[in-house]
Amino acid sequence: MTAPWTPMRWPAAWKDPALVGLLQGTAIDYLIVDGRAELDGVRARAAQQGLHVIKPDQIPSGLVRIEGKWPGVSGGFGQSAGPTGVPWVDSNGWEILLSAAFHPDSAVWVDAAPPANYRAFPGGYLMSVADCGAYGGRWIVNLDGQLAAGIAAQKSDALQTWKALGAATRFFAEHRNWAEWGAAAVVGVISDFSGVNEDFSHELLNLMARAGQHYRILPKGGVTPKSLEGLRAVIYADAQAPEPGLRQQMRAFVEAGGMLIASPNWGDAAGKAAKPDDEGPLFSVRALGKGRMALAKKAPEDPYEWANDSVVLVSHRYDMVRIWNGGATGSYYAISPDRKKAVVHLLFYFGWGPDSASVRIAGRFRTARALTPNGPVEKIEKIDQKDGVEVHLPQIPPYVAIELEA
Repeated sequence: MTAPWTPMRWPAAWKDPALVGLLQGTAIDYLIVDGRAELDGVRARAAQQGLHVIKPDQIPSGLVRIEGKWPGVSGGFGQSAGPTGVPWVDSNGWEILLSAAFHPDSAVWVDAAPPANYRAFPGGYLMSVADCGAYGGRWIVNLDGQLAAGIAAQKSDALQTWKALGAATRFFAEHRNWAEWGAAAVVGVISDFSGVNEDFSHELLNLMARAGQHYRILPKGGVTPKSLEGLRAVIYADAQAPEPGLRQQMRAFVEAGGMLIASPNWGDAAGKAAKPDDEGPLFSVRALGKGRMALAKKAPEDPYEWANDSVVLVSHRYDMVRIWNGGATGSYYAISPDRKKAVVHLLFYFGWGPDSASVRIAGRFRTARALTPNGPVEKIEKIDQKDGVEVHLPQIPPYVAIELEA
């Protein structure tokens, strides 16, 4: 993925060219400005300051723009999915990763406007930047009307929110090398992600992320032995039977110790029946070589079932990241090409960070530090474990990155 640009949709009410000066100190370098004549002065001032100015319907080359969601707990601030359910979190991470898998040489912009009647606060806009930046994308900065008016009027609370937003854009621009690092993953998801498979495969990615599963997206036509390295399981839920070459690759993957989770469309089950304890209501498990095949007993219907059952089939013992006392959280774990460095992005979707939290990260690392757009987090505690590290955090904002070095 190429180094991304940081875009902003210019507020319609900002007609004074002097307001372009607000962008100093941020990483915003692209302005999306409509063609009204009364904004000619804004466009001219932006060009003088070296900013790129484009029309709303323009898409620069080397760029993919996707329609996203405002990140956070779905259904309203602080609400959850049900009396016993975990919060229903909206995130753009899975769609950014999907776009990058099919367009690896393009930057990703996410177009997601604040909800109607949104009440701005610093944590909400920080999360909008971080939810995209953590996964290597860039949110198109889009201010709600009340915030835009408050910033133009130099109101202190509005300027505080703007300052936090600007610091977040700058933070991800300063760490843009993270976007080039590969995803640490336990599970691979194979699909063409289109046509009759689009709805199920897209929602599967979305719900696996909500379940805390770290995965790698594997476009069906480009699966290679290298793309399977490090994975403990692969999911195949497409409506079509696999091509012979893919079937052969997956057999070798399972015989070497991996797990294949597949729909009945996979075809005849190889191997022998596993232990009765491995049998479940949704999947029938068979042993093959050193690994296992979990074949669904019926055609895929509910991606929610598949997302949650895949976590159980693979086992929580292989979780890449575990968070305690975090609430509605999300995480993304990326590793540098030389595997000497890593970063774990932690996102707390309620809009504020916990007063204390612990996170376990798979892998052996010599050092760990916690970073936020406002600077490093002091007084963190790192505890080495057999196959991972545990980091104890004090009060933190809604987003923090844990940078690790082997």
